[in-house]
Amino acid sequence: MSISKRSQVAALALGLALVAGACSSSSKTPNGTTAPSTGGTTGASTADTAVAGKAGGEAIYAQEEEGVNYNNSTSTANSFANTVVLNMLQPGSFIIDDKLSYVLSKDLLQSAEVTSSAPQTIVYKINPKAVWSDGVAIDCKDFYLAYMSQNGKVTVKNPDFTGPGATDKDGQKLPETLPVFDAAGTSGYEQIKSVTCSDGGKTVTTVYDTPFADWKGLFGNFVPAHIIETKTGVADITKVDATTDSPEIEKIGKFWNTGFNGWDPAVALSGAQYRVGTYTPDKGITLVKNEKFWGTPGNLETLTLQTITDASAQAAALENGEIQAIQPQADPGVAATLAAAKNVKFSPASGLVYEHYDMNVKNPIFADKAVRAAFAACVDRQDIIDKLIAPINPDAKPLNSVIFMPQQKGYEDRFSKYGTFDVAASKKLLEGAGWVMGSDGFYAKGGQQLTFKISHKGIQRRSDTVQNTIASCKQAGFNIAEDSDTKFNAERLPKSDFDVALFAWVGNPLLSAATGIYSIDGGGNYQGYVNQNVTDLYKQANSELDETKRLDLMKKIDAAILDDVWTIPLFQLAEMPAWSPKLAGPSFNGPSGLTWNANVWTVS
Repeated sequence: MSISKRSQVAALALGLALVAGACSSSSKTPNGTTAPSTGGTTGASTADTAVAGKAGGEAIYAQEEEGVNYNNSTSTANSFANTVVLNMLQPGSFIIDDKLSYVLSKDLLQSAEVTSSAPQTIVYKINPKAVWSDGVAIDCKDFYLAYMSQNGKVTVKNPDFTGPGATDKDGQKLPETLPVFDAAGTSGYEQIKSVTCSDGGKTVTTVYDTPFADWKGLFGNFVPAHIIETKTGVADITKVDATTDSPEIEKIGKFWNTGFNGWDPAVALSGAQYRVGTYTPDKGITLVKNEKFWGTPGNLETLTLQTITDASAQAAALENGEIQAIQPQADPGVAATLAAAKNVKFSPASGLVYEHYDMNVKNPIFADKAVRAAFAACVDRQDIIDKLIAPINPDAKPLNSVIFMPQQKGYEDRFSKYGTFDVAASKKLLEGAGWVMGSDGFYAKGGQQLTFKISHKGIQRRSDTVQNTIASCKQAGFNIAEDSDTKFNAERLPKSDFDVALFAWVGNPLLSAATGIYSIDGGGNYQGYVNQNVTDLYKQANSELDETKRLDLMKKIDAAILDDVWTIPLFQLAEMPAWSPKLAGPSFNGPSGLTWNANVWTVS
């Protein structure tokens, strides 16, 4: 699955992505984003057959949150907002198409084959013509960097660690070591034993210590290894041990973590149809044709990703012909406007994005499961859906899984025992845990009132969701406040700066996608969730090649996470892609977003 929106295909290595405004991005990330990469690739080079139409011209796509980071595989960047841009920039081995299938990127690879199952061995043959936009070959070094940066095996001493029992300013236990690479996820990469290069760097052989079923989800969203070599002074990145600490790997990690922030054309290179043209913070980014691209060129001369934070303003701009495509957050009013517009193609769809509440493990109020369960019982999920989602999707229901979406095999109701609105049950749980109702109508225990904030990115639907929860949970003695912050997903969510976070993850066809979200110390585990059994089950499931056995393990993971009640799944979001009838080619893609195939768009 993926903060605020789309696949690693955009965002987390083998993880979820935050959705812009919604979550991966969610999403994710975070974009409202935020979230953990699926390891697949973005949509750059997705279409082998161009849409018939007039080549040339410009298309403007409006996004509510701008992408700010070229390296979407870090835990602090992982966001659907980045994905929307990276779809047309970064190469990857496989692409998630609009049918949710992993398809070989024929522009980048000639082949990717399993040559042995014991040990699992994958051989990639890179197109001899594949080059970055500066003319340097895309080769094995880029694969090796992906493995190095996301295997999670290299750590350094934590300078703030003073000994056993050391804590941070919030009283949380400090780890003795820290990862060199701030990876959003390590699933799959951590199981690789070696990555070797041959044929002048155009053949890559990966050998696994243990099998990894979702191997097609790895080696996507490449960042250029030769740029890191230039910036760090490391002559040959493949000569650096990817599993052992060294001065060289620390230099590489430092640049990989932060050196790709922003959209510097000299650093944020392209391996696809378009490259970075201009970028104006808070305004947008314009992509122009990549003259070095070796495959079928994109149809448009320029693709502009314009930042328009208000969904209603997006809809108005689309109707007026000022922009050509949008994919706003689900909103009944905006949906009504788009449906009524005469010169707009509006195609609402049931996507893979889902909203949820995450409770922060750092907040002592939630240490008692009874409190978490009481909170779940006072959230009126059905009422929220009836008011905010049903006007767009009348069939919407409360979501009762975090690993599976309703349209996926394996989905079952694993949460309604906690997530059914019941004020009396909520109060009973609290009183059984020693909480006492005060004269002000709120519960307290040991001098601590039952009060906390719900934080979100600042879009109207989220605000309406929080206000609904404030009202329903007040009946159960909770004193909840809203914390709306436009920078929440991008800045505070990755730092775990919240009591309860409201955002969205974007689903992904890979069952391993959420590993980094719910595993101990996972790159997308912003709430600090700890369940050793879940972490162990993920390791077992991700190495299981028998589909039936693997599905059973994933069901156990889903059940265990939901039974801990640190996360409250709310609902599956309706997707709202819309575009001008003068724009040909758009095709909705849940994990990657509308721009996944922008290379084939044409305007008339």
